[in-house]
Amino acid sequence: MDPLADLVDWIALYGIIGLVTVGLAERFVPALPSHGILVAIGIASHDDAWSIHTAVAGTTVGSFLGAFALYFLVRALGKSKSAAILYTVGKWVGLPRERIDRTVSSLRGRERLIIITSQLIPTIRLISPLAAGLLGASAMRLASGLAAGIVLWNGLFIAAGYLAGLVLPSINSSAFALKTMVLLVAVEVIVALIFRLQFRPTKQLRREGNAR
Repeated sequence: MDPLADLVDWIALYGIIGLVTVGLAERFVPALPSHGILVAIGIASHDDAWSIHTAVAGTTVGSFLGAFALYFLVRALGKSKSAAILYTVGKWVGLPRERIDRTVSSLRGRERLIIITSQLIPTIRLISPLAAGLLGASAMRLASGLAAGIVLWNGLFIAAGYLAGLVLPSINSSAFALKTMVLLVAVEVIVALIFRLQFRPTKQLRREGNAR
């Protein structure tokens, strides 16, 4: 049984439109595992459903349009309503309010870099366009940051699926996607621990300086 492969077969029926649609959908359906679908699309690229370049381009365009739509929605609604939407979406994807506030704060001052890197972090990548809209971030900076981050994210998983299909022709897309998710979580935990260890000495020095 391989539900992801079945989904990709359906996407393949619509060609580039199917790729754009699934890229768009992952922005509005938090339960849709983007990394899993991208891996399955990469495997299908090896099976000649489409070229790897077409797969990356189509999914990137869809995801970019979805993210930008969320940004403009927030700008149109205003800060109070947008903040409520942001916290609601965060609750859906398992992000506590405190972490959302930290993400919003981190976007200040280093917009483009933060937007690029935020697109490489599961769950955070879904709320960063909303946070950018809430802060009134520059549309041009957001566009360039989103484009770079989405290409990296989509390209990474599609390439991983393509290589997996190359090495293991009979690979199960759903099983491979599950293993990829476990690896993603492990990497995220390791990175979070590294950042905490890195910033802990700095915080201690500041406290000592303030005490003096």
